[in-house]
Amino acid sequence: MNDVARIAGVSRGSVSNYINGRKTRPDTQSKIEKAIKSLNYVPNATARALKTSRSNYVIFIIPTVNTPFFSELSYHVQLELKKFGYKMILCNSNSEPKEELEYIQMANTQKVAGIITMSYADIADLVSPDIPLVSIEKKVSDNFPIIISDNYQGGRLAAQKLQKGGAKQLLFVSKSPVKDISSVRQQGFVDYCLEHHLTYDTFLTRDIPNFIDDFKDFILENKIDHAFKYDGVFSDSDEYANAFWHLLLQYDISVPGDVQIIGFDAARTYQRQPTFLSAIRQPIEQISSEAVNRLLLQLPHPEQHSQKNSITVLPITFQQGVTTKTKKQ
Repeated sequence: MNDVARIAGVSRGSVSNYINGRKTRPDTQSKIEKAIKSLNYVPNATARALKTSRSNYVIFIIPTVNTPFFSELSYHVQLELKKFGYKMILCNSNSEPKEELEYIQMANTQKVAGIITMSYADIADLVSPDIPLVSIEKKVSDNFPIIISDNYQGGRLAAQKLQKGGAKQLLFVSKSPVKDISSVRQQGFVDYCLEHHLTYDTFLTRDIPNFIDDFKDFILENKIDHAFKYDGVFSDSDEYANAFWHLLLQYDISVPGDVQIIGFDAARTYQRQPTFLSAIRQPIEQISSEAVNRLLLQLPHPEQHSQKNSITVLPITFQQGVTTKTKKQ
């Protein structure tokens, strides 16, 4: 830093302010940048963390990266953190509580700036109270803010769209046991059906890798000739909705002609991906922005933050695809 200051013709304090993201005059900033480039200077993040008691790294814990939703969410969280000078460490827990706990312990020892988590483990007692933390989807404890989509309204909206498309025999598809946010989505779907006197059933597959076999058995049990018992299907995940859709097609059941299907998430595998499956869309960009903002509000004194236990509920939307009718037929 002394060398940078000497070559730039500025004070060491100005260099320190620039390196640590504090405001500097444009002309001073330009001189420092040129000096850094000429020296190939790289700030020592470890030394900075020792001095400030926190690094500029944020740990993001997700159950898996092997779904479009988590992939898209990770992308937008990283973009949001970058806007404020933070770097993301992506931790894939494989839905294993033990692995989540290891990441939490790493965060405690490595003095990270904060944690954003979609944790499914009981980590409330393991998170240091002086580490800023934001939870997405599932509550960690009363000490930390949570960001969630309006899952209940998502279930209601799915039932409403199926009804408007002319469906009369509805089916909710998920895996057993239905819990956490899935149960909230199911409840919204069921409540709408009851309020509007719609007939509905529930099919739950086993939580096994080859769940497709359960789907096949269920479809064959409820198929007479080329007709399927249900004409409207809602699943709490795009994965199950897509699987059900393609199996119906294999058994010569028309979608959406005979059966309409709606999933949940509507995440994209790539940016310009066409919309195929009709689904309830979670506001992924807004979730990312809110999570990062709630994290930054806790800096630099998380224990004094007055809104740590706040709940932010974000609105969902319906994404029209080819698996539902655009109007009642």
